[in-house]
Amino acid sequence: MRKRELRCEMEGKATMYDVCVVGAGMVGSAAAKWLSQQADIKVCLIGPQEPEGEQEWNSADREIFGCHYDEGRITRELDHDSVWATLARRSIQRYKDIERESGLKFYEEVGCAFIDRKGSPSNLAYRRTAERLGIQHKILNATEFHATFPHIHVEDNTETVWTPRHAGHISPRTLVRAQQRLAERRGCDIIREVAVNVEEVNRGGGNGGGGEFVKVTTKVGRTVLARRVLLCCGASTNYYNLLPRDKKLDFKSLRGIVILAELSKDDVDKLRGMPSLGYHDNYALPPIKYPDGRFYLKLGFRADPADEVHTVAEAASWYKSHGRGRDATEMLEVFRGLFPDLKPVSMETNSCLVTLTPNEHLYCDMASPRVGVLACMNGWGAKSSDEIGRMGALMISKGSWDHDLNADLFKLRFKPASTAPSKY
Repeated sequence: MRKRELRCEMEGKATMYDVCVVGAGMVGSAAAKWLSQQADIKVCLIGPQEPEGEQEWNSADREIFGCHYDEGRITRELDHDSVWATLARRSIQRYKDIERESGLKFYEEVGCAFIDRKGSPSNLAYRRTAERLGIQHKILNATEFHATFPHIHVEDNTETVWTPRHAGHISPRTLVRAQQRLAERRGCDIIREVAVNVEEVNRGGGNGGGGEFVKVTTKVGRTVLARRVLLCCGASTNYYNLLPRDKKLDFKSLRGIVILAELSKDDVDKLRGMPSLGYHDNYALPPIKYPDGRFYLKLGFRADPADEVHTVAEAASWYKSHGRGRDATEMLEVFRGLFPDLKPVSMETNSCLVTLTPNEHLYCDMASPRVGVLACMNGWGAKSSDEIGRMGALMISKGSWDHDLNADLFKLRFKPASTAPSKY
């Protein structure tokens, strides 16, 4: 694609971007960074900023939120699935470069331990992936685990797959800032608004000629023109009018919930050296310092496939609730079982959304010759977002698949028209 400006008779004077990335979370920001590195491509990134304070968070006008509004997310190159492991490995290998170039630190390499029953399908899958990809790991029985991490309790019938290197936790909000900083330095324009309409326009009436472009309209009425658009909107992809011909992606948008246990200095010291944990279907992160200056241990739970969100109003309501009102009995039992020695100063819940596709792989595909989709991370996208962004950037800049992984893994699937949910 060639960098140029176009006088649009329909729209008045406007800059014609080569690519507009819609969605400024971890994946969209990474894609914008990679696109801005390409010679002679003019790029913009559209997405709202994180709300500042409870008043802005709870504003009636606030509909779109991001799962990166947090200081802790598990990262590791080892995964149950070799595709996800490959995406993670490539991303993690670039973490230090991103930190150095941006001047922002977001990664702590503290290792990761996967705890489950001896011989469980999940641990067998982790071991197979580790052996296939040559990932450094150790197998610990319960006694060996207790000797290594004395303040974390696991049952006697468990085993742990421990990866001490290339794993730990990241600050997702700082990673987003880092990727956007690098994109801006290379000329990417960032528009802090919500896109509500994507329309493909043919000015000249020709068949695929130079007059074809895409018009993106934001919630406040701004119009952005681009030759191609990459949708990186996560759970929000089916809201508003973003996909061509009123299509809706086939995925579930599930309510996710976490608990944050505020810890005293003594308890933080007890857990010094703690790795990130995968515990059966749950996960736990070591104590992390949050913007309020306090240290929190985060415990997250696999989303229930039956607990689905269908509309933007339901999604906004869930984010604004911070997970309050949900029965946290099971979460508290898991916490007390894992960390019997800890005495939290306080405990609170928080909420997010998890997207789940039919094959548990993300979507990266062209929905039309000018609109691409990069979305639906199945709860595993944070750690791998840099390589996923690169994958989407390569695709949208060419208009077709351009990556060494198998394109068939990431093909779009759409809901039948009769079951597509309302946009509101």
